[in-house]
Amino acid sequence: MKKKILALACLLLMGGLSVFFFAACDKDTNSYVEITVVDELTGRPIPRVFVKIDSNESDYGDTTTSSAVNATGFTDITGTFKAQFSAPAIFNVYAVYEADTMYNEQYDRVNFYCYRDGKGTIRLREGETVKNTIILMSKVNRGTRY
Repeated sequence: MKKKILALACLLLMGGLSVFFFAACDKDTNSYVEITVVDELTGRPIPRVFVKIDSNESDYGDTTTSSAVNATGFTDITGTFKAQFSAPAIFNVYAVYEADTMYNEQYDRVNFYCYRDGKGTIRLREGETVKNTIILMSKVNRGTRY
């Protein structure tokens, strides 16, 4: 009887240790980023803003040059863009908003081109979520888009 109890105890001990060791191997090593884009004047989040996260030094709206590790997309309805990277790194963040027409009482619905942009830098760490806010600066040009 004592042998059965001893064997059962050893089996439970080995099972518990194996669960502990295998669980330690599943550590999340990804880095996560959450970018919120806000208006310069109101501080409110802006949806549908193009966001580019890249390690290259490029112009705001330049989508032709990118590093091997990058992420691009648009902010959601809450003005947030999320991405995941497999390694820690330092990235530049570019946000660009373009609109061909905007309503303005002063111009009584005159069509004009609106371009707004913002820039920042983030440092990703292993297994962490980095949150950053990019402020879009107002740049409005009346007339046609070039």
